[in-house]
Amino acid sequence: MEYILGVDGGGTKTTATLYNDKMEVLGHFLGGPMNLQVVSGDKVKEVFENMLNHFNLEVKSVKIGVGAAGAAGAGRLEDVEKLKSILKDIGFKKYSVSSDAHIGLLAIHGKSDGMMIISGTGSIGFAVKDSILYRKGGWGHILGDEGSGYFIGLSLGKKLFQSFDRDENFPEKLLQEILKLTNTKDSGEFLKWIYKNDKGEIAKLSSIVLKNTDYRMCQEIIEKAVEDLKDLVLHLKKVTNLNSVGFVGGIIENETIVRKKLLFELKKLSIEFVERKYTNEYGATLLLED
Repeated sequence: MEYILGVDGGGTKTTATLYNDKMEVLGHFLGGPMNLQVVSGDKVKEVFENMLNHFNLEVKSVKIGVGAAGAAGAGRLEDVEKLKSILKDIGFKKYSVSSDAHIGLLAIHGKSDGMMIISGTGSIGFAVKDSILYRKGGWGHILGDEGSGYFIGLSLGKKLFQSFDRDENFPEKLLQEILKLTNTKDSGEFLKWIYKNDKGEIAKLSSIVLKNTDYRMCQEIIEKAVEDLKDLVLHLKKVTNLNSVGFVGGIIENETIVRKKLLFELKKLSIEFVERKYTNEYGATLLLED
């Protein structure tokens, strides 16, 4: 029997699902990261070898599709080629490699063309049309990440310190929630917290904004995030002329006010929202030729 492995190689972990030739699920695997921007080729090779051992598979009986973090965008084709070389060295005969963004698109749209926006800690937009992958945004928390959890959380921090400059009152309830979440005792400690923590921690402040929508400042932050994410879709639409989009990431995949408002804005533009069809691991198997 020939087995099929679908692999979602992330920046912090790798997940894989094993299928038989009827695409029935036989098992799952969880391993280390597969982003060649972060870990060495030897570490990535080790993940694949652990995967085969976990499923007790002989490499010659397996077809494998891999979507890897860090393999999207200009200048990353070398990562795809390096991953292919690793698979070849292990002994795989039938394999296909692309980015985690590509398998995300396949998970949403199947083999149809379409768009996808991600808003979690960061934000980015992708589309695939005629087998060409397009990207907009994703320039990181210094140059981009508009509409993300990081953007929303940082915006709340900015509102706090802007209130001092403008001699305005900042809502005590929001301040206390900020101090509790960050385990700080006053705005001075919170300022130090902002500068010493990474974007993942700062993104956690978004939860305060999303649950306090009765405050005008939270409404303003949310409206800006929605506008930025809508623009991301429109930038993709402009270069692809596509009209369907799916969502990935906690800010818009969960039932948040940002998701609700973004769906409303896209509906006004006659852009179709598409729910995810498959898991990312199944999406990776769609990279393989029929």
